[in-house]
Amino acid sequence: MEILGDTLEKIAAEKGGIIKPGVPHLIGLLPKPAETTLRRIAKKQKAPLSTVGSKQITMHPERGALDYQGERLKVRNLRPSLVGEHQLKNAAVVLSAIEILKELGWRLPIHAVKEGIANTGWRGRFQIIDGSGKPTIILDVCHNAAGAKAFARAFAQRYPGKRVAMIVGFVQKKEHQLMFDALSTVADEYLLVPLKTHRSIQLVDLMKQIDFRGVPVRPCRSLADAWTALVKSAGPDDIIPVVGSHYLVGECLGRYIKA
Repeated sequence: MEILGDTLEKIAAEKGGIIKPGVPHLIGLLPKPAETTLRRIAKKQKAPLSTVGSKQITMHPERGALDYQGERLKVRNLRPSLVGEHQLKNAAVVLSAIEILKELGWRLPIHAVKEGIANTGWRGRFQIIDGSGKPTIILDVCHNAAGAKAFARAFAQRYPGKRVAMIVGFVQKKEHQLMFDALSTVADEYLLVPLKTHRSIQLVDLMKQIDFRGVPVRPCRSLADAWTALVKSAGPDDIIPVVGSHYLVGECLGRYIKA
């Protein structure tokens, strides 16, 4: 919000800077204000604009699968490796892009497309690290309200009815209340940690400002303290999310997660 803007129209206008004259562009399923803004920019730039229509896709989030029905491409029961309903929508954008590229003469075998989507890795995006006898760690850079909602929804779908203690850290000037509102649907404790950046929100300020919706809160001096408190005392059946800023997830990856 601090950089891109505080409305969908402003954010879309910033993102629309990538639209170049005469170059085909594709957008996914977007809120109407964002789509309208991007259409206006594309028209001004005389850039062909395609969209993913809701009628083209049928999502099955309970099993992480997608059916796609395009004009030149049909795919059933596609299972992206990336977790969450939002990643099913992203996969639909990929398939629409494949259709456009095929029209431009690209030769893209459908088996290669399926294999690519099924084996894509993206560190810090609902990244599940199986502990093999240790607790499962989930890393997610849900650094805004939409991301927190997507994380909570994906977690609830993958682990129905489960609530967990999670390590959380954010920068300043974010929609913190909305983010914690979303996370509170799957959290049973927050371990709040400061980030290694001057942009980190002060924990004392966060605790004064936020209604944590009844979820217990434990401020920690560092990620190391939170990690020791949770991970070393957890069992192999436990799940520990580390969520929030890229700074937090990056520190966790660098310090504790082997590539």
